[in-house]
Amino acid sequence: MEWEKGLSIWKQIERQLLRDIALEVFKPGEKMPTEMELATRFGVNRHTVRQAMAALAEANVVRVEQGRGAFVQESVLDYPVGNRTRFSQIVSSRHRMPDKRLVSDKILKASPTVARNLRLKPNEKVIEILSVSEADGIPLAVGQSFLPAKRFEGIVEIFKGTKSLTEAFREFGIQDYTRKFTKISAQLPNSKIAGLLKQQKSRPILLTESVDVDAAGAPIEYGNTSFTSDRVQLLVE
Repeated sequence: MEWEKGLSIWKQIERQLLRDIALEVFKPGEKMPTEMELATRFGVNRHTVRQAMAALAEANVVRVEQGRGAFVQESVLDYPVGNRTRFSQIVSSRHRMPDKRLVSDKILKASPTVARNLRLKPNEKVIEILSVSEADGIPLAVGQSFLPAKRFEGIVEIFKGTKSLTEAFREFGIQDYTRKFTKISAQLPNSKIAGLLKQQKSRPILLTESVDVDAAGAPIEYGNTSFTSDRVQLLVE
């Protein structure tokens, strides 16, 4: 490859990779070649390639997943937030494959915040479910859900089979439920959330705090969901 005089080599590599992505030599969601492969292709050292890839990541053209490498960024998913927010339905309607993976579950005493939002007595037992929501195998959100333990005993096993709290709620006679409120904020993720989202800790997340209630208005879930801000755009309805 002939280099243009007066322009840094890493910048020229960045431009070439941008052209490749625009022409779909590397398609959305596809893994980029490794630094070593790119260094061999352009006849440069890995540090020069690393500068070009860092610029692409900063421009949100590629995303870097810890331990996996760099991937061409997909289009941002519009995610409506309304009185009925259902992850699987939203993702499926965008012609993408939804999935939800259980990370951990435990029974613990409700914190003052959890107890207040679920209308429980202080220190009453709740079920905490931590899960990762994905589209086409790409993590979009990490959800931390708190459910009244007395009302939903055994729901974790149902959730493992259905991969859906909506489906699990139906086993407890809740055919429909609505969102009481959603609060949205932005912040930097901690190491655990960043790892589960496979993103850098320096990239902000969109955090929602919400309460869902049954047909009688009784709270059934209090949760916090961390959305990766470069893959999801929240739409308030």
